Amino acid sequence: MAQFRAEKAGFARDAQRRMEGKFDSETAAKVLRWIRMLPRPSNLTGPCVDSVMKIPQDIQSVSSDAFADYLIDGLTLGYITVCLDPSRLHTLQQNTWRVSDKPVFETARQRERIGLFLDFLGAFGVRGTSQFQTDQLYEKTGVAQVVTSLCQLGLEAERKPGYRGPAKFWS
Repeated sequence: MAQFRAEKAGFARDAQRRMEGKFDSETAAKVLRWIRMLPRPSNLTGPCVDSVMKIPQDIQSVSSDAFADYLIDGLTLGYITVCLDPSRLHTLQQNTWRVSDKPVFETARQRERIGLFLDFLGAFGVRGTSQFQTDQLYEKTGVAQVVTSLCQLGLEAERKPGYRGPAKFWS
């Protein structure tokens, strides 16, 4: 994980600072508010819902680390997937979405959940250039790109017929 990485130096440090400078704490908080406002399918229960309930409803600002921490285990991403496409609810019954008490298994599952969400982004219509990579979230190296991806997902969702989330939230 990110805490095991050596400090960046030289050009890498400069690049990291530029990326960190692109993170907007208010936009990130807006993304988290949007997630909380998504209407939950009535039969969705379990760790995905528990993960989302940890997000304060009225959050106005959030650090990049805190933002990533809400999403890093992938459970909130699974929640988003099912809220926007309830036909995917059956996929949350797979082992991938069960929280393991064994750290080795849980680490692999978290990364797999993020990967499944990235597959969902593509299927939902979010362009590849607007998506993030698993490590950008899991290692917290590109949290600004994660925010951008979720904003694009919100915009794309509003354009879809039958969208039940908050109207004109991203407009």
